[in-house]
Formats: sequence, C-alpha cells, structure tokens
Amino acid sequence: MAAKRKNLYILLYNLIALVLLYFNIIVFFSCIYFVLEISGLGYLKDHFSPPAETRHWYSGLTRTMYFSGMTLAAGGYGDITPFGLSRLVAVIESIIGLILPIALVVNYILFPSRNLRLLGSLLKDR
Repeated sequence: MAAKRKNLYILLYNLIALVLLYFNIIVFFSCIYFVLEISGLGYLKDHFSPPAETRHWYSGLTRTMYFSGMTLAAGGYGDITPFGLSRLVAVIESIIGLILPIALVVNYILFPSRNLRLLGSLLKDR
C-alpha cells in the first residue's frame, strides 16, 4: 500500500510540475507583451473591451495574460490582435505551444520512464 501511495505522489508531482511549466511560460510571455506595450514597440488591440475598461493599469496585465494563454494553447479566439513586435512574440509563443506537447509525448514514447510504468501499475491495480 505504501508503494502505491508513493507512486501516486510521484504522478501528482509530475502533474503539478507540468502545470507550473505552462503557467511560467504564460507569465513570461505576458511580461514580454506588457513591456512591448509600455515601450510602444508593440501592442495588443482588444476589439471587444469598452474604452473605460482599458484605462486601468491592471487591464493591460489581464489582457496580456489572457492573450498569452490563448496563444500558447493555440486557441486564439480573435478578440485580441497583436501589432508591431508583439506579432513576432506571438509567433514564437505559438510555436512553443505547438512543440511542447509533442516533445512531452515523444519523450514518453521514445524514452519510457519509470513514471510511465508507475502510471501503468496504478491503473492495473484498480
């Protein structure tokens, strides 16, 4: 029973690490978009926000976080459009968003790790 609990902790640890990896990527690119917007080298045009909402300092942060998350997840709803250098950053982020899941899956297929065997043993025991 202790081995099963340890395996579950390892699996949860890997899941939390993956979520934190994606969160860090989103925050990193969000900061880049925000700096580009402040410096005037690029900006994100929100097509559906009322003008009063865009005056607040935190609206830039929430807009860049939202755009970064949608770009990384390749969801892109089209409600925010990048201009200037933000377009280049968006392309780089979307490429990372497309390559990262593939790299993780290939890593587990080509190099089956101990954690994948642990997942199989957890599912087999049920």
